[in-house]
Amino acid sequence: MTEIEKIHWLIDRERVRETVACYPVAIDSRDWKLFRSIFTDEIEVLLTVAQGADRPHQRVNADRFTESVTKVITSFAATQHFLTDYRVTVAGDTATCLSYMYARHIPPKDRPAQAIWDLGGYYEYHLKRSGNGWKIPKYSLIITWETNRPRDLAIDLG
Repeated sequence: MTEIEKIHWLIDRERVRETVACYPVAIDSRDWKLFRSIFTDEIEVLLTVAQGADRPHQRVNADRFTESVTKVITSFAATQHFLTDYRVTVAGDTATCLSYMYARHIPPKDRPAQAIWDLGGYYEYHLKRSGNGWKIPKYSLIITWETNRPRDLAIDLG
């Protein structure tokens, strides 16, 4: 790899990392325009516990998916998502990024008896280069542990 190729490779890795970092920032700030902007128009999504990680991804429209995520997240008073340990691999116009996650979901004021929902696990993002930077056409959330999941929580991917 030439020096110029190495520089381009490093720039691509940073741009991939920046795209992925927009995910928790958009959710916690409830910036749904930013959230939608990191995805391709159609995305493949898998949200599951570790025992279900062999399930197939579900193909969804990104606008409807954004609406579904908005509905879930705004049902909490506040959320805080942490992503760490980004492992980025770039191969031409495609990339993957694995990052560990920890998320807290604070119950709304009208549910004082509901405990804080905590969960941890990892995300695996697949990205592709587009005319507008790196976009996510496929990603997985694998939950490896959680406490106090709300009993009435329903996640409809759209």
